[in-house]
Amino acid sequence: MPWNRKGRWLACITGTFLLWSAGAASIQRGSAGYVPQVNEGERALANHEYIAAASHFRYALEWDSRGVAAHVGLGNVYLKTGRKQRALEEFAAALKTFAHSADAERGIHEARTDGQEQDSFQQLEAEVVREPNNADIHTTYAEELLERDRVGSAKEQAILALKMDPHQWHAFGVLGEVALREGDFATAQADLDTAVNHDGRDDDSLLALGDLESRQKNYPAAVKAFRQLAKLVPEDSEAHRRLGDALEKTGAADEAQKERAIASEIERASNAKGGKE
Repeated sequence: MPWNRKGRWLACITGTFLLWSAGAASIQRGSAGYVPQVNEGERALANHEYIAAASHFRYALEWDSRGVAAHVGLGNVYLKTGRKQRALEEFAAALKTFAHSADAERGIHEARTDGQEQDSFQQLEAEVVREPNNADIHTTYAEELLERDRVGSAKEQAILALKMDPHQWHAFGVLGEVALREGDFATAQADLDTAVNHDGRDDDSLLALGDLESRQKNYPAAVKAFRQLAKLVPEDSEAHRRLGDALEKTGAADEAQKERAIASEIERASNAKGGKE
């Protein structure tokens, strides 16, 4: 899937974060508090009201400067308005608080160029050597290795991360994907369930879990996983198409047709723009 390869490591990203501006502060603050501002920002972003969305997310950061959702939201505003470096800075801020935020990781990947992706991976490999006892780094490395189809090495790194910290939920996701590729469905089910139950926004694990349920002909469970996936990445055609396929297997033909229509519309819009933004 186009959103599935995520640039995760941020050692190459530098620069100061955007400061609050007096001009933006006057725009639609609405209800006080971090959560209300994030909610208002997300609604504005969904309606393509980017100035208002940015204002709400920045105001939320006045309430909580480490707020992951606010930094991710502001990063998405910058992505939509073509300011990729600013987007990288906001996603980096989110990952400093929550090292494996799937939303921030997706944003990082969308904002980075291919050259930045490769530079980042090389920086990550150097960090693994410099910090051999850092479970977060080993988990991130495992994820990146799996994206590059280095399955055996990815498995080794995920196991190592979990020995250091059994709460590295994304490492369970890596092991689940490896087990799925190896045809070990029982292990894949246990590991992917663990990953998704602890992070319902882990898109890689949701995709793998949906595929696993489909291969086991457990189509209602596949629908559940793919529906959650489509909510996370509503602009990705493959998420909707896979949901449509699973829905058809359950006999929900009308719903399946709607999801496929959404997928086709996304693909037409993408082709009209010359590909992914």
